[in-house]
Amino acid sequence: MFGPITRKGPDRFRLRLSADERTTVAAFVEQLHGLLIAEDPSSDPAVARLFPAAYPEDVLANLEFERTHGDDLLKGKLAALDTMQATLQRNELTEEETLAWLGSLNTLRLVIGTRLDIREESTAADFAGDEVAAGSFELYSYLTWLQGWVIDALAEGPNSSAAQPG
Repeated sequence: MFGPITRKGPDRFRLRLSADERTTVAAFVEQLHGLLIAEDPSSDPAVARLFPAAYPEDVLANLEFERTHGDDLLKGKLAALDTMQATLQRNELTEEETLAWLGSLNTLRLVIGTRLDIREESTAADFAGDEVAAGSFELYSYLTWLQGWVIDALAEGPNSSAAQPG
């Protein structure tokens, strides 16, 4: 089966996205990167969703966790977004790059989902009256679909019969 991302070998993944898909994803990766630099969990609910409290019942323990690990968590998300941006025009990814894609797709989806207040039962009809929200929900759906393909490709395993030669 040929999807947008498939395992090609032990540490290789084939990426098949149209030029429009690559341009769209690149634009949102860039926007998210800027958001993560400009905002923090206390100033933006979507960013807060990306960094939930480690100790929600213990304010002091949570502050200590944020102080000691917060920068590393942010750096990890930014590094994954940088990897995604750097590899968007390629047709082949390593497993490490594919894992960065998975993390970045999840981060993008969480931000959009938080902004739209998406629930499990949400459908496109819920956003039909608002053109911007409808477009955001369409992007959310696309990213969900793409993330599913990344998960499936990673799950195939390096010695899977689905791994395609050359």
